[in-house]
Amino acid sequence: MQRALASFFLFMLFLLIILPSILARGCSLRTPQQEPSVILEKTPISSPAGEIMVKVYRHDLEEVVEMPLEEYLVGVVAAEMPAAFALEALKAQAVSARTYTVKQMLIFGGAGCSRHPGADICTDPEHCQAWVDDEKILAKWPREDAAQNYAKIRTAVQETAGQVLTYEEEYIEAVFHAHCGGHTANSEEVWAAALPYLRGKVCNYCAGTRWSQTEYVFTPEKFIQALGDRFAALPVAAGELPLQAPERTASGRIKSLRIAGETVSGKDLRQALDLPSTRIFWTYEDQNIKFTVHGYGHGVGLCQYGAGGMAQGGKTYAEILQYYYTGVNLVTLKAP
Repeated sequence: MQRALASFFLFMLFLLIILPSILARGCSLRTPQQEPSVILEKTPISSPAGEIMVKVYRHDLEEVVEMPLEEYLVGVVAAEMPAAFALEALKAQAVSARTYTVKQMLIFGGAGCSRHPGADICTDPEHCQAWVDDEKILAKWPREDAAQNYAKIRTAVQETAGQVLTYEEEYIEAVFHAHCGGHTANSEEVWAAALPYLRGKVCNYCAGTRWSQTEYVFTPEKFIQALGDRFAALPVAAGELPLQAPERTASGRIKSLRIAGETVSGKDLRQALDLPSTRIFWTYEDQNIKFTVHGYGHGVGLCQYGAGGMAQGGKTYAEILQYYYTGVNLVTLKAP
């Protein structure tokens, strides 16, 4: 009898409490709808030179991958320049990147990537130039902008397909950087060679944009600590900042300066303090040192934010390129 009562009680408990709970939970289940994937329109990019294959060392895969040059450039432009820039700026970037690549390609007589034998170029922007695949391209932008931005970049590559820059019938070193800080640099300010087409000039087109002026404040202790990582032998006493007036380049960048009797290059100072460029100035405030920095990058060749400003002001990509690269010609690439 007791067993029967217990069974009846359990049955009623299930019927009145547990079963409704299960039913209610089942009715409230919602299968989350997966957002449809973004479809990228990839109409083949045709070039007057035909399909040229470039050998790219991909750092993410740690291997050399061969791909069509023009398709490779879509990934370079997407990685190197904001898609929000005007189309003419993106086209200028496409030509610069194409020329830079062709200059290095083995089939065009280039030396290839010095760090990766068998590759023409690598995806490390500190060594060659940046590049991203389609997956990373999509991750850069809001979902609603992805298809439009991608189409815009492909248009920039397609409308300049096969176009490169030459100086005296030789492909140029078409280097570029993010922001010149108001004045581009001569090539010999950064590297050894004085190239006639890489001449510094005043650039007002990047004024008022990101990286035009950034500020960094260091306490004496932090400043000494930062220098000590690279220059442990510097005899700088705590609380003292004996910085002497620097030697500057023609574009206003620090070539070298003396700190406590030791000579430090502008490049080493930038790296030690993790500053965006060597166009550095400083003042003292409340026993601290405030560095004011103009620009981002080495400052040679095409100023990307300047190109953006020129395009916004109505300049064509050819005019942009001929402004930043002195005396160059825009020509059609010939098949090797």
